[in-house]
Amino acid sequence: MMKVKYLSAILASSLLIFGCNSDNDDDVAVIDPPVVVVPPVVVPPVIDGVSIDDASSVVVKLDTFDATTGALSFTVANSDGEALTNVADYDIVYFGFPDPASPSTKPKAWKRWHVTQSYQCDSSTSDECTGSLEATDTTGTYTFNVHDLDLQSKASDNADLLYQVAIKINGTLASNDIELISATN
Repeated sequence: MMKVKYLSAILASSLLIFGCNSDNDDDVAVIDPPVVVVPPVVVPPVIDGVSIDDASSVVVKLDTFDATTGALSFTVANSDGEALTNVADYDIVYFGFPDPASPSTKPKAWKRWHVTQSYQCDSSTSDECTGSLEATDTTGTYTFNVHDLDLQSKASDNADLLYQVAIKINGTLASNDIELISATN
């Protein structure tokens, strides 16, 4: 009999603990899923480039070279790959070399000669710049044009020339290493 008393007490307390299981949801709080806050996407600022006069290194990459007109397109950057702006001072030399496949009446001399035509600009002097250097819409990219390039008239009669160019871009602190680059046509 004692066991039944205890059993009845346990049942009664279970009902109190678990409730009546009613369908009345007015007292139940509805919990919405958590709100996820997405941080804004941070776009790094556009780098306008580094002024050539502040650059401690200069690297020139020739993009195009038209041997007929002398038109050049090239990119100027520092050794970290940052575009250089405000490029104005340069030494550009066009070379015409004899084509080694062409016949010559003087074979040894033929392999040694070359013709050149130079263009310069030094903003620290009052001398007028020769040629036309212009920045493009792409930061660090420049075009160079000349109107009087004529290497053929300086070469031997009927000589077949191979054209190359050397570009030196000068900044206050640094200049690029010069190398001869062949024409693309």
